[in-house]
Parts: sequence; C-alpha cells; structure tokens
Amino acid sequence: MTWQNQSPVVELRAISKDFAGTPVLRGIDLAFHPGEIHGLLGENGAGKSTLIKILTGVYAQSGGSVVIEGREVRITTPKDAQRLGLGALYQDAELVPSFTIAENILLGHEPGGVTISRRAMVEEAGRILREMGLDLDPSRRAASLSAAEMQLVMLATLMHRRFRLIVLDEPTARLSAQETALLFEVIRNFQRQGVAIIYISHRLNEIKELCDRATILRGGMISATLEAADITEDEVTRLMVDRNRSELEVSNPGYAREGQGLRLEALATARLKPLDIEVRPGEVLGITGPIGAGMEEIERSLGGLTAHSGRIVIGGTECRISDPISARKAGIAIIPEDRRKQALFPNMSVSDNVSMPVLRSLARAGIVTNGAKRRYGEEVMNRLNVNPRQPLKAIRFFSGGNQQKAVIGKWLQADARVYVFSEPTAGVDVGAIAEIYEVILRVASEGAAVLVISSSLREILALSESIMVVYAGEQVCRLPRSAFNYDSLLATTMTGKLSATPEAVQ
Repeated sequence: MTWQNQSPVVELRAISKDFAGTPVLRGIDLAFHPGEIHGLLGENGAGKSTLIKILTGVYAQSGGSVVIEGREVRITTPKDAQRLGLGALYQDAELVPSFTIAENILLGHEPGGVTISRRAMVEEAGRILREMGLDLDPSRRAASLSAAEMQLVMLATLMHRRFRLIVLDEPTARLSAQETALLFEVIRNFQRQGVAIIYISHRLNEIKELCDRATILRGGMISATLEAADITEDEVTRLMVDRNRSELEVSNPGYAREGQGLRLEALATARLKPLDIEVRPGEVLGITGPIGAGMEEIERSLGGLTAHSGRIVIGGTECRISDPISARKAGIAIIPEDRRKQALFPNMSVSDNVSMPVLRSLARAGIVTNGAKRRYGEEVMNRLNVNPRQPLKAIRFFSGGNQQKAVIGKWLQADARVYVFSEPTAGVDVGAIAEIYEVILRVASEGAAVLVISSSLREILALSESIMVVYAGEQVCRLPRSAFNYDSLLATTMTGKLSATPEAVQ
C-alpha cells in the first residue's frame, strides 16, 4: 500500500504561533502519511524551525491543533512528543562526547533494568548500526567521531526508538557525497518501515531526488505544496522568495589586484601534506575536496586551532600563529562552519556578538557603553540585511542565515586582511545564500585576500577566481575558475585526478 492510500499519521490543523505579539506562523494545515517523505522548504525566518519545534514539544502553539491518528493531542514538552512517537534530528544536535556510540544510541533506553548490561548495549547498538549499513564500532567514544559519523549515529538513535514520524533538519549539511548516498539509503529504509519523514533542506536537488511531496513556507504561511513531479528549482525558488532563480545567481567579476596578500609556504599538519598557496589582495581562492580530506586543516592552521609547520606570510610579513588570539592580531578573520559552537554566544544579543572584535574602537575613555554596542549592532544589521532588526535580541532566536550574516558582520570593521570562510552557506536558504555571496565578494572588492573552503561545488564555481582541489591530504591542482565546469570539478574532487578543460592544462 502506498502512502497516498493511507490515513495521515500526523495532522497540523490551523497552527499559528506568535512571539510577543509578532506572528511567526499563520494558519498552517499539513498532513503527513506513513511511508511518506515530505520536504519542507522556505527562506530563513519563513517559519520552518518554529513549526518543527511545535511538533516536537519545544514550543507550544498559539492556536490550532495537532492530531495523531485521528486523535487531538497536547504536546507541551519534548518528552510528550517522544512518548507520542515524534522524533527529530536537529541540524545542531550533538552526542555526549564522553559516551560510547552504544551509550549514545541507547541513552534513556538502556537494557538490563536496574543494572545496565554493557554487553547487551553493545550488542543492541551493533545490530542497529548493521541494519543501517554503518561500519562503526559501538564501543568507540563519540568524541573520536567525525562530524559526518556523528550525524549518522544520531540517526541511529531515531531508528532504535521506533518513532512513527521523524524530522530531519539539514541532515546532509556536513556529509560527503558518499555519506549522503548512505544516508538516503537509511532514510528509504525508514520509509519502507512506514515511518513518516519530514525532510528539511536547502538543497533542492536532494528534495527532488528523495521527497514524495514538498511544502514551501513563506512569511509564516504555506506558499504551496508540490507533488514530486512538479518540484523544479525555478518553481520552488519562485515560491520561496518571490524572485526568479536567475536573479539570485552570483558570479565573481574579478577583484584580484597586484600586491602582497596571503602566502603559505610548505604549510603542513598531521593530516595535510606540505602545500604552497598565494592569494592576492582582492582575490577569492576557492578550496574544495571531499569532506575530511584535508581542506579543513587550512582553516584550522590559519585560525591557530591546530599545530602546523611552514610559513604564513601576510602583507609581506611572516606571522607566527599559535592560537586564535595571534591569528586575530595577524589580521585573519575566520568565519567557521559551525557558527553556533565556534563563532557565537547564543544567549547574548546580536549587538554583543558583533561588537566583540571592535570593542576597543567603540570605547570612550576606556568604557564601552551598551548604547555604543547597540548602534554598532544596528549598523551591521542594516549593512548585511540581518532580520529582524532587533539588535538586543539573543542571537539564538535568529535563523541560520541571519546568524551567518551576523558572524560575517562582526569582522567587517575589524581591519582583517585575510578572510577564511568555511562552508559559508551550510544550512542557509536560497535567498540568504545570494546575500552572503554578495558580502563575500564585497570583502574581496575592498582588497582582502579571501579563502572560501567549501564542499559545495556550485558555491566554489560561483565565488572563485581560482580553484584548488585537496584530496587525501594533498593538493591536486590550482587552476583559474575558467578551467572547470561543474562536471570536471566534480570528477577532480571525487577521483583526486585532474579533470579540466583542455585549454586550461596546456
């Protein structure tokens, strides 16, 4: 029996939500069926996160009802949601680092009653991992896992608890192409077992490949629900942002100029073989390759987060970078992939966050007033279109795209000479992606040397003047952007062997 012939497992009826009188959701009606993969799309701030948090007990709705298998239910806590069979894998979900994989998967559901059986835990977790096709040792500590492995183990916790509906929020944001394919197989396994799946992603190709239907939110309301055959990039983009996709496309016109920007000489780490890089003022160098293949080590070295050898030269002067403070003093701004952990204080306001690198310039007689920070926060928000324009609001309440713009904004007045963007649009919607691209190109146009480290090939092709591929800890090539199209760049990153247009390698 297909999902179309079955009654909904979960229904949302006229759901509304407001915060302090400001409406965020208005009249949401949706139904999710057993065995259906239902995509959920929308710009940052469109209401996706709020809707999911209502469904999983983080927020209470202001109006409307949740119905499970024909019965209206009240969900006031995440525990209520789990008891009703509703689970979620959030984009920023974490494992307990000191626990083993088995302990994380079975947390709160340990076998053995009063006395927990470690052996039974390992056996049960191993069975779940094998069922998912994961070759992981259940006795391994979570702290040793890569970001991609953590994501897959988090998914294993959902499989163990046998939820009737699960929400996957940007599950491939930190996965390689191979890991994404494995994840899709796991998701389809859930589907075959009759689990309803809500799949949130900004990657339209994934929505097209995986989902049976997709609902697009705009301004807290449903813009449309499309059947699989009707999901196209142009249509989804139009429904999300009321602009054509062509209006959102960005390309680098070329801002590189003569002069001394950034030069790395024989830079090496435990996971990266010696490489040489030179980035001129105004130039954007795109660095790509498989996740975990070594490109991340460049960001970590420049940010003072990992031991390295070789020379780092900025503006003709050698800089010794051993920690984030020395990186900052050298004029390096790092915009990391994991903005929540590495670049923001979630419970502090936007103003407090963005003003941190420039407190000295905001001080008068050695004192920084709240008013000065608020005015600076407003300036950054206006310049980068950070919404809503509430500089005193805690940044954790802002969408992912607006958080990312704030992270970038905090460095704009900090006299940085080198900018390193790592996965700058991970988990960001199509409208905000264009705005972030424009900010990156603006930074380049003002004379900074820019590195964009990304696993998104389209991102690399859109932003770069030259492209470097790193594979298995080693530089494969560095060529002008014109040397590659999407297919040749994909082939190079997948094989570690140069595949470029003939004229580029003559």
